[in-house]
Amino acid sequence: MSHTGPRPLRVFLSGVRSQAHVVYAASWLRAQLAADPAPVTVVDGGLGGFLGAAPVTPGDLDRLFPSDPRLTRISPTGAGRVWASPDERLVYLAIGAPGIKPWLRLRAANPARRIAVVVTDEGLGSYGDWRSRRDAWRREGGGAVWSTARAVAGAAAKRLLVDERWALYTDTPAGWRLHEPVADEFRRPARSAPVDRAVFLTQPWVELGTVTDVAYRRHIAEVAAACTAAGYTFAVRPHPAEDASRYAQWDVLPGTVPAELDPRITSSAVVLGATSTALLNLAAIFRLPAYRVGGKELAVLDELLSPRQRALLDTYLPPTVEPSGLEFGR
Repeated sequence: MSHTGPRPLRVFLSGVRSQAHVVYAASWLRAQLAADPAPVTVVDGGLGGFLGAAPVTPGDLDRLFPSDPRLTRISPTGAGRVWASPDERLVYLAIGAPGIKPWLRLRAANPARRIAVVVTDEGLGSYGDWRSRRDAWRREGGGAVWSTARAVAGAAAKRLLVDERWALYTDTPAGWRLHEPVADEFRRPARSAPVDRAVFLTQPWVELGTVTDVAYRRHIAEVAAACTAAGYTFAVRPHPAEDASRYAQWDVLPGTVPAELDPRITSSAVVLGATSTALLNLAAIFRLPAYRVGGKELAVLDELLSPRQRALLDTYLPPTVEPSGLEFGR
């Protein structure tokens, strides 16, 4: 049956493993709805989680996607994940990089039809190279051969298949710049009144085997002492994949939403942590004073960064220091 009016758009979404990924996708959908009057159907191609953290749910998509009568989300199974009406325009919206298998399934189900491929950020890893991506998967427990093959395949897919890169950060001749439509999506939750608090963003380095539990708690205790000496109250924001009881001696701000969407974090005076996507985004999007704090056990994290990642971090964050080197400029 022919369609009158603007041709509808069917968006196949894949690669969502965190609520931050939903925000990236939501920003693209919001821009699409603003530029095109056509109705949009988002096909949820499956949701995941990270390192045992609670997976993203369909309810998270409904909560974080734009509220627009033209936008419909569906979660089909089987062949429904690749089916499309003949009068629809097709977009494959991938987080981080196009999945080879999802793309092949879409192509097989819709031969001879154009499928535009849009890729959003996955996080800081989106600005690395295949080597930094391989090293990240190795830290997450992947084998050497599997990590290398996946990193090389992902780099090739991004180079050969992508029609549009929808990124938070843009590398221009004048330096790195924020892509405001994406940044604005993170700014949508209302911010609380500013609080004279320093928040340390932890990461699952203990779970990943990068540092021991004792050494990591000692590291955070040193950061806490420096913050308290500067007159801040101190709190810890555990990563969702961690055991939060590790930080029971401090004020803990638990949460399953990304730190960039949590008003308790965005209203703080200072944020600290090792090199991470959340620390970068809080500094760049909200202009919060942010500090990279390292140590002997965590030095390898900065050593494994790609040149583009280093340049991006150096644009918005000061160099990494040990807790004893923290100077807040109050």
